[in-house]
Amino acid sequence: MWRSFTAVAVALPIVAIVFGIVRSELVLSRAQDFRFEIQGYDPRDLLRGRYLQFRLRIEASSDVETCDEATQECCFCLSSPSAGPTPDVSRTPCEVARAQCDGALQVRYASEPQRFYVPEARATDLEQRLIDAQTKRTAFVVLAVEKDGSAQIRELIVDGEPILASEER
Repeated sequence: MWRSFTAVAVALPIVAIVFGIVRSELVLSRAQDFRFEIQGYDPRDLLRGRYLQFRLRIEASSDVETCDEATQECCFCLSSPSAGPTPDVSRTPCEVARAQCDGALQVRYASEPQRFYVPEARATDLEQRLIDAQTKRTAFVVLAVEKDGSAQIRELIVDGEPILASEER
């Protein structure tokens, strides 16, 4: 009895961790990537660990359908870029964006600060490089955007150099 209880107690956390990793990898494999310019936002919090924090800089077209957040769920309609490195963006109801756009990113998600965790050894250097790149408008994030409008950070691009979320240097 105690042996089987101990085996279950040891195996359960391992199964949960593996499930989390598999789920995250499935999300990344099914999602479509879009690249957004970013701007700085409170780049450090020593109590929570080392990360770069930023907000998405999204400039939506004003000549397309708008969305009233008080009455409906709003998304950014993402289309393959016609000019420049970032997608063409318009604000529209999520059901319209999911049906007609290459990707739909929830407005709520896009307005929240994003965190990109970095190795402790490179944090100071990457913080400064990110600040410099934001000034030159050469800082981007690649988001894996799911069909439901949620997103996950795939990589950060600073002055043309990709920095992967799982990078360990």
